[in-house]
Amino acid sequence: MIKTSYINKFQDIELPKKNSKIVVAMSGGVDSSVSALLLKELGYDVIGINLRVYNYEETHSCDFHKKSCCSPRDLYDARSVVLDLNLPFYVVKIENEFRKKVIDRFILDYQKARTPNPCVECNTHIKFGSLWKKAKSLGIPWIATGHYAKIYKTKNNRYTIQNALDLSKNQAYYLYGVSQEALASTIFPLGNFTKAEVREIAKTYNLRVAEKQESQEICFIPENDYRKFLIKNNVNFTPGYFKDIHGRILGKHNGKEQFTIGQRKGLKISWKEPLYVIDILENGDVILGTYDQGFTVSFEVEQVNFLYFSEEEFTDLFSNELLKCRVQIRYRSQPYPAYVRYKKYNPETSWNGKPKGHILEVIPESPLVAVTPGQSAVFYPDQKENPNDILYMGGIISKENLNKVIDHKEDSFIKTKL
Repeated sequence: MIKTSYINKFQDIELPKKNSKIVVAMSGGVDSSVSALLLKELGYDVIGINLRVYNYEETHSCDFHKKSCCSPRDLYDARSVVLDLNLPFYVVKIENEFRKKVIDRFILDYQKARTPNPCVECNTHIKFGSLWKKAKSLGIPWIATGHYAKIYKTKNNRYTIQNALDLSKNQAYYLYGVSQEALASTIFPLGNFTKAEVREIAKTYNLRVAEKQESQEICFIPENDYRKFLIKNNVNFTPGYFKDIHGRILGKHNGKEQFTIGQRKGLKISWKEPLYVIDILENGDVILGTYDQGFTVSFEVEQVNFLYFSEEEFTDLFSNELLKCRVQIRYRSQPYPAYVRYKKYNPETSWNGKPKGHILEVIPESPLVAVTPGQSAVFYPDQKENPNDILYMGGIISKENLNKVIDHKEDSFIKTKL
């Protein structure tokens, strides 16, 4: 019998009627397993689905004991848990779609001098794209996952992502690309639980994955070496020069694909000060600079997905006015105070074959270091005006109009932009 204290954690979560069918994405980890368990205990008709995203036998890159959701071990664990819970279980093969939407995009980003964010693409197109469509085609109106996040419904009946209770596990950053339709059909059972509580529940119910360790790797790169992965996928590295911000040659390298913005180690350049990668050009040149030279005073975000606001509402409100908010530019970083304005809609095709779409101009209150094209930027309300940690919107940091300042103590540029 589920504890009352656990039931109380669902009081602010919009749940379907009892006995409703819910598809739960079962990865084989403790989070998705406990999500399925909780929903079953709450009285729902739970169907476990494992998304087979990789052809393990052909690639030979995922052995049984690897700590990665690419591993066949995870499929075994997912099946074992649902059998213990007496739930129906299905495996959905989507290798081709995963290859196209996530892996090929990962490779392309490095080729186009960007740093990819495969977890965003997987959530947007696979877990809340393919899985949601599959459930819908089966006549099942709800899906659930083990993400640490919450659904927030606005007064205008729009859906957005709210931070989870456990901020150390919060995954809102990765979920900004999910459509309104999918969010309306999604449940995050773990939104009000801590990781410690999840493991406690798993132990209480004797789930065999209660002590299973988490993987910190990209699921399709179990060795955690993306350079080897690119080579295995026949990517020809683009050699070029290391240059400083004035164009002076500092040395040579054998592939721009081996670097990312903010990188310091592995440059093998002797200099009077530590040097960092501050830009990567598609022609192969890698621009190095001191820490201060890596600061950005304004940048653009493209392919924006609006959550809290509708597209029409945001363009009407903030084409000529600035929105004071906070911007998060990487998963493990804190949101920074910033100002945002709507710039335009650009139908031109971007590097990834999609329209550049809605474009935002972002002006941080203080210059930010290592703003990285290809990574995502998500936007939260200004904490002083609205302390509720919900996502306004999110998009991809563009290579265009990324403005840096030599001395981050100088703020004249910021003042003119404001």
